[in-house]
Amino acid sequence: MASAFNGVVRSVIRELDPRRELSTVDSLESASNFQPYHLLMKKLSRQWFGRSRYSCINLSIQDILEGSGPEPLSPPAPRLVSTFHFLDLVDGQLQGSVELAAASQGMLKAGASMSNSSSASMHVAKLQVDPHTWTTLQQKTRLQNPEPKILQQLRQYGVNVYVVTEVLRTEEKVEATRTRKHEGLGQFALPGPLSLQGKGQGHLSSKTTVTIPAGSILAFRVALLVIDSDSRGWDVILFPEKQKTFRPNQAAMPSAEISRCLDSKGSKLSDRVGRTKNETVEGFRLLEAEVEDQAEGLCVLSRELCRQLLQGLDTVLRDETALQAFEEALEEGVCSGHVEKQDGPVGTILECLVKSSRELEEELTKHAVYLLGALSALSAAQRALLAQELQARALSEPLSLVQSLLKQADPWQQGREVTLPAAPPGSQWGAGAPTWILLEHCGLRLQEDAPQVHWVPEALEAVHALYACLVVLSRLSQDL
Repeated sequence: MASAFNGVVRSVIRELDPRRELSTVDSLESASNFQPYHLLMKKLSRQWFGRSRYSCINLSIQDILEGSGPEPLSPPAPRLVSTFHFLDLVDGQLQGSVELAAASQGMLKAGASMSNSSSASMHVAKLQVDPHTWTTLQQKTRLQNPEPKILQQLRQYGVNVYVVTEVLRTEEKVEATRTRKHEGLGQFALPGPLSLQGKGQGHLSSKTTVTIPAGSILAFRVALLVIDSDSRGWDVILFPEKQKTFRPNQAAMPSAEISRCLDSKGSKLSDRVGRTKNETVEGFRLLEAEVEDQAEGLCVLSRELCRQLLQGLDTVLRDETALQAFEEALEEGVCSGHVEKQDGPVGTILECLVKSSRELEEELTKHAVYLLGALSALSAAQRALLAQELQARALSEPLSLVQSLLKQADPWQQGREVTLPAAPPGSQWGAGAPTWILLEHCGLRLQEDAPQVHWVPEALEAVHALYACLVVLSRLSQDL
């Protein structure tokens, strides 16, 4: 079902949003959760790494505000910007055959064909909250006192909150169909005393139909919700840069100081890629300090808890489902303020992060979220290889090489050839070696004889995530 739904979303976005300025809905299950005025937060694991993804926090703007009069707060309906009708039909087929024959040696014939088709007819509307609506609401409302529990939790962890301002929505029920068909046949004959002959054929076909209800959101745009710490004032910033949802009282802190504070920890190192050479010579030093700070934050755990944390992470590294469950459990704990006991590797990790009251320990959780973001930015093959190297206590070599690469490639916005130090005696370097595979999956081209890497700026985010994982996992496993 998900593939058919995602196919519909992709076809709409290709036509209406080729520059990908909108965020797409991940699944049909959540397609009704991103309505205008609904409040969202970024996926915790995407705060530092990767394209922004959002999750619903089960509140809308009217749930956190109170009006000055007795009537219940009711924001105006979003205005209809435009409507579109899409008819998306795809029909493809591929066939092939091969025949080998030689006198006195027998005969081999084989053939195969495959076809894929999909169809969807849909009416889509673009809806937008009028920008003047926010000014009107500001004048007539203020933040509830006390503020909702979930906002208190998000404030505690410094999580930004966003409000949906624009959507692409289905106006009628949509039936999306996808069919696949594979056929194959073969025949052989082998001369000789036994005179072997054989033939066979088979086919596999599938058809998936998914019904997308009217009113389902396919894609959306957000703005940042900003809340003053003590005045019960609020605002919606349509084009935020480095601002935060929960900000200090501006009267108590000069604006220049606010900007300095927001820039010190709020931005990730990859945001600095586009700056000039003179501004980025400190890039690796800043990155190193950031990652070391995150590693130190987790290493305050006792050796026993570090061992327990690594035990859970070993499974998370090898299992995509466990990684997603870890992300969901952390988000639920941050939003609800409480973590239930659970079995399995995710439960093993969470027990290292909770207080006796079953609340998440704030500082530990922030550092765990950073590690989760780095892991999520890697490919499944990279995570499996990290698990293998972690188990073998062999993280030092890839860490040393990745560290050398980042240091020599700084400033990172310039492509260049980077020569890496020779591998230590007895270690491996070359195609198939762990470090080689880890870097290739970051989008880098390696040369074995030098050893040399062709650095491309587009690889920074992936290499940053790999470096972060190597540092944190190495520190956690030290002296165990």
